[in-house]
Amino acid sequence: MFLFAAAVLSLAFAFAMFALYWYGRHEFLSVRDDLDRTREEKDIIIEFLHKMVEDISVSDRDALYARIVRSTALICGAMGARIYEKNPDGSLVAKATEGLFPPFSRRVSEQDSSQLRSSFLEKAVEGETIDPKEGILGAVVSDARGVLVRNGERDPRIMRHGDSSLAIKSAMAVPMAFGGNVYGVLAVVNPISGKSFSETDFSLAKSLGEQAGLAIHNKDAVSALILKSKLEFDLRLASSVQRYLLPEKLPDTKNMEFAVNYQPQQLIGGDFYDFIRFPDGRIGIVIGDVSGKGISAAILMALCQSKLAYLAQSYASPSEALKALNREMVAAMRADMFVTMLYAIVEADASRITVARAGHEAPLFCRPSEVRDFAEKMRAGGMAVGMVEPELFDSAIEDVSFNLESGDIMVFYTDGVTEASAPDGSEFSTERLSRSVANLSALSPAELNSQIMRELAKFVENNEYSDDLTLLSVKIK
Repeated sequence: MFLFAAAVLSLAFAFAMFALYWYGRHEFLSVRDDLDRTREEKDIIIEFLHKMVEDISVSDRDALYARIVRSTALICGAMGARIYEKNPDGSLVAKATEGLFPPFSRRVSEQDSSQLRSSFLEKAVEGETIDPKEGILGAVVSDARGVLVRNGERDPRIMRHGDSSLAIKSAMAVPMAFGGNVYGVLAVVNPISGKSFSETDFSLAKSLGEQAGLAIHNKDAVSALILKSKLEFDLRLASSVQRYLLPEKLPDTKNMEFAVNYQPQQLIGGDFYDFIRFPDGRIGIVIGDVSGKGISAAILMALCQSKLAYLAQSYASPSEALKALNREMVAAMRADMFVTMLYAIVEADASRITVARAGHEAPLFCRPSEVRDFAEKMRAGGMAVGMVEPELFDSAIEDVSFNLESGDIMVFYTDGVTEASAPDGSEFSTERLSRSVANLSALSPAELNSQIMRELAKFVENNEYSDDLTLLSVKIK
């Protein structure tokens, strides 16, 4: 009896050890399978990222979406996949579809007997727009969390369609998000195997959604960078064209010496200057400032400059030329734009200058033989070009003439010089410029300009100039 009991116990122990062995083997195989799935998922994600990088560099967003849904359907082994893009108002719009993807928000009835099967399915799966608070997809966006539907036939959130081929048996919807921004939803339906999506499938889908969000973010960043680079190239090109429109050389005459300092605040400036040469030896001096900045100001500047250069040949008087310019420009200019201009003509022998001022800063005049603390303003009345109708403009503008002598110096400038501000908010001012011109009047125009620019830089210290600035000096030899 004792021997029998011992045999039974030995047999039971052997069975226990055998069961333990098989349990341990089962656990080992399960862990190995999990590791294999993890490695496979990692390889899938790496391949997915590789494909996304290719599209980021060469394609637009629609092409990127098409690549994402195609890869997602293949990786998840699904009958269909779709991307819903989030609009600014929060609604979701179907942007790319792969395979047979039944609608989430509208019910499709049974096929009409008169319809072709292909036409019915094509119409059934066409794109849809979903309210931001509607159903599963709305919840994915609002919560920024994925949803797994194992059994779509029992889930009340899933749409019931009249055609059995459009039944949603299992589904996954995950956010495409990066950096706190949800770009849309990646949805997957109906495993090809006929079974339900598993937690492993769901984990994989969430990873794909995250990588899709990163790809979209990078795509937008690359597109923005390309657009910025193109804009900068266009601005530099426009800046080059604008500088080409400015005089390449200063007038070379036996009676006058010129110097100009031109510094746009941005790549494109609104200041301009020009010299007009007449057949009888007279020299026209033009300086102007267009309201505003950027491309529109540059175009207006070029238009005014070219038109005045043409009109000046038909009018002996500066004021008459500016009147003609205003008549042409006032109807073509926007209500919020205008141009301040000063146009002066110096006689061939440099004995006299006639000035007309259309709302521009009055030029400064200094005769070194007359000791003064401040340069004199060459005052003349007038309103800006394009600001008022011809009747009012014509009545306001006038010609003012001055006799000139050897050594006289004249300084023309834009308000970017006088309105340059120091760190404490104070402006350089016309008074300070006038005092500098008087103190430096014995210098050549180039030396005078250089000294004033140094004074200006010292005054503003580390402040940036808030406007374009132009400084044009003329000295009678």
